[in-house]
Amino acid sequence: MEWSAAGARALWFGLIGLVCLVAACGASPTTRQQSDPPAAPCRFLTQPIAARISGDAKVTNQATDVVETESGYVACIFTDAMHEANSVEVQIKRAAGGVTPSDLQAAVRFFSAGEPVQPFQPFSAVGVGDTALGESTPGVAFIVFAKGRDLVCVGADSSFRSIAALQAGVADIATQVAAGL
Repeated sequence: MEWSAAGARALWFGLIGLVCLVAACGASPTTRQQSDPPAAPCRFLTQPIAARISGDAKVTNQATDVVETESGYVACIFTDAMHEANSVEVQIKRAAGGVTPSDLQAAVRFFSAGEPVQPFQPFSAVGVGDTALGESTPGVAFIVFAKGRDLVCVGADSSFRSIAALQAGVADIATQVAAGL
C-alpha cells in the first residue's frame, strides 16, 4: 500500500489525538477527579475557529466534549470527514496533583516520536498557560500546556495551511483556552 503525504499526515494527527486521549503524560483513571471535571473543550473550539485554523470550511465536530474514561481527557475534535488531513482539536485533562514539568515534556516527546513525514521541530509557545511547549512539522502543529491543574493539548492538521499559519492558529486558540481556564 502506498501512502500520500496528506494521508500520512492525517494518520499521524489521528494518532496524536488518540495518544493524547489514552497515554499522554502517564494518564490513568486515578489522576483525574470525577467531582471536579475539566472545562468543556468545545466551549473554546467551534466550527468557525476550526475552519479558520485548518483552512477547511467543511470541518465538522466529530467529538463534542467526549470523556475518555481511561485517561481523563475531555476532547473536542473537528475534522473534514472527506479530507481527514484537515483537523483541529482541543483536549483537556484535570490532574488532581497538578501538572509537572516532566508530564509536559513526556507529552511532547511522545507526540514528536515517529512522525512519518519528517521530525517535529519545537516552536515558541511563550505566554500560553503556566508553561507550554509547541512542536510542528509540515501540515501539523500542536501545543501542550499546563494551566493550574489542567493539562491541555491543542493541535491542528492541514493540507492547506503553512507551518507558520498552523503554529499561529494553535497558539491563538491555546491562548484563548488558557485565559478561559
